[in-house]
Amino acid sequence: MKDTLKVTGHINFKLFDKDGAFKDERDINNLVVTAGKNYLAAWLAAASQADYFMKYVALGEGLTAAQSTDLALETELTSRVIGTISSSTNVWQNQATFGPGVNTGAITEAGLFSASTLGTLFARQVFAVINKSAGDTLQVTWQITIS
Repeated sequence: MKDTLKVTGHINFKLFDKDGAFKDERDINNLVVTAGKNYLAAWLAAASQADYFMKYVALGEGLTAAQSTDLALETELTSRVIGTISSSTNVWQNQATFGPGVNTGAITEAGLFSASTLGTLFARQVFAVINKSAGDTLQVTWQITIS
């Protein structure tokens, strides 16, 4: 018998204007990087988990395609946001909201991190630009499926 464990990711972006009106939505798969897989193995082996797993979401303006060797975003914007962590069956989820004035600009990459600064990158993806204006809110729902 052969059993293979896979860890895959998916990101949903929803952009709303200053009045809460829907502007844009994206659904994309992401790359779980090697450093992230190593971090997960170490985290699972720890005697205790002092904090939530990968609770920080970061946005950036980098254009270089995600690679398994990535350790950071290419051009990270200033603020990482702590998401709300949940799980259902074999899916872990982090839902983070970048409110008005937080990380505005031409967003083209996202990453899932273990800390508010530096830390370990778990997953990253580059995508077609999402233009977030100063009054906009961007909701990021990141799901990791273990199958």
